[in-house]
Amino acid sequence: MTTFEPVPKNLREQMTQRIAAMSEHDLAQLYELWLLKEKMDVRGQMSEQAERENADGIWANLPELVRAYRSRKKSA
Repeated sequence: MTTFEPVPKNLREQMTQRIAAMSEHDLAQLYELWLLKEKMDVRGQMSEQAERENADGIWANLPELVRAYRSRKKSA
């Protein structure tokens, strides 16, 4: 089981100090982690939106739309 440390009240200040003291290599790794977190956030938002659209029936005729598109592309 994972236990979490309590978040300090001056978290922003502590993080700013830590980032300022990081090596370029560590900073690049932090940047990659930050991008990964943003990607996960966007995927989660897109998934929620897709679930809502699916529940609303927006994409119910998707196979039909794909077939019609492919048919148009073949004839062009």
